[in-house]
Amino acid sequence: MTGNITLIAHTAANKKTPAVDLRPASPEDAESLAQLYYSSYEQGGVSSLDEAREVVRGVFDGKYGPFLPDASPVVVDDDGTVVAAALVLARRIGDDLPDVPYIFELFTAASRRRQGLAEQLVRCAIGTLFDNGYDQVCLRISEDNAAALALYLTLDFNRWAPETDYV
Repeated sequence: MTGNITLIAHTAANKKTPAVDLRPASPEDAESLAQLYYSSYEQGGVSSLDEAREVVRGVFDGKYGPFLPDASPVVVDDDGTVVAAALVLARRIGDDLPDVPYIFELFTAASRRRQGLAEQLVRCAIGTLFDNGYDQVCLRISEDNAAALALYLTLDFNRWAPETDYV
């Protein structure tokens, strides 16, 4: 069984113009987000669409921490379907994490992977956090998720441990 690692990064202005249209997530996106969340993970994630709905509703309701809609971009197809999303909290409730904004989930439709959407979403989220006065952002991933780790290391995330300060 693998564990999770916590990564942390400094926020910065987003100097790259996204190649796709991004907009903030809203409660009206809840069903589309739940369907995408459920279908995005082969393992882990959630075990049913109902559980995905519960998690997404919990994000909007603040169950896991205060939701930051402006820092939570989504990519929407021409037909209005959400195909990629980053959901960001002001801080994560109940976990041993730094007291900084937290990327709660980042997910992309299988048909839209390998198009750079995840990187664009994270850059947008980090830029919005920076613009709103936040200095850092963190997240937690499975230590065996090589693709996610590679993405976050490319975006200047570093491992965080409670015993150390990230400066």
